Amino acid sequence: MYQNRNGALRPLTRNETIQLFTLGLMLNAFGNGLTVAVNMGSAPWTAAAANLNNWTNQSIDLFLFLFGITAILIIGGLTHDWDVKRFGGNLIFAILFSFLVGSAARIFINIGIGSLPLAWRLGLDFLGIGLIGCGISMTQRLQFLLHPLDDLTNIIRFKYFRGNVIVAQTLNFLVPLTIAVIVWLNSGQLIAINLGTILAFIGMGYLIQQADHYVFPHLVHKPLK
Repeated sequence: MYQNRNGALRPLTRNETIQLFTLGLMLNAFGNGLTVAVNMGSAPWTAAAANLNNWTNQSIDLFLFLFGITAILIIGGLTHDWDVKRFGGNLIFAILFSFLVGSAARIFINIGIGSLPLAWRLGLDFLGIGLIGCGISMTQRLQFLLHPLDDLTNIIRFKYFRGNVIVAQTLNFLVPLTIAVIVWLNSGQLIAINLGTILAFIGMGYLIQQADHYVFPHLVHKPLK
């Protein structure tokens, strides 16, 4: 948790960390909720949860939480380090994120965003994808609390791809898209997969990379543990 000011590094204060973390979490969760509500294509993991929800009638919140738990187990296997504090933070983030995404989606749906003209919904969907990229960038750089899936991408990014977030994020997104296809083959229905999903799959890594440079640019990546 460092900020680069005039070439010098300094630790963030606790208040700065909490404020930036809260902003990053809210941007990510509200962006996801917005993409669900407009139904023009959600980020792949949210799209997978939306399709599972449509197939089973279980809440999106539940599936997002289960994805987080699965990611925690994979992180432990990759790092061979079952850090209770780290995974406790991952779990707290997963709970907060799942609740906020589900709540935001319901609020946006209830106020009628899904009934707006196509052009408006598409614009709001792209806005939501952009907010997600900004939120992920901020929380990944802070590493205060990380969503397990973002923590997993961060590990893959620096451990295997020399910091290339575009490759790491694309590989991350192949899994939920596969889940969505499996649901479609079994249910005959496919939702939350649209232009926004394509944008997220192709461009989320790039959006995160750009946010690293232009959204709170003095906030730099903390070395991975």
